[in-house]
Amino acid sequence: MAKKKEELKVESLEEEVQELRKSLFGIFEALLPPKEVREEVLKNLYTIELSFLKVFKTLLDYQVESLEHKIEKKSSRKRAQKIEVE
Repeated sequence: MAKKKEELKVESLEEEVQELRKSLFGIFEALLPPKEVREEVLKNLYTIELSFLKVFKTLLDYQVESLEHKIEKKSSRKRAQKIEVE
């Protein structure tokens, strides 16, 4: 009899787990938008991230160019000047 009670409990636990899964899937379906909308939202998120990265890249490129320009100015001053010899 002990085995039968345990087997019954296992079956009832399995049923409870299945019912919980069904209710969770129902909640997820209610909270999550349709597939097309999810894909559009993800696309927009990737676009936002790409835009931020492009902004940072532009700022970084500007800073690099500015530093290169400063280095060129300083290095041009240290050049030897040509002296014309008669």
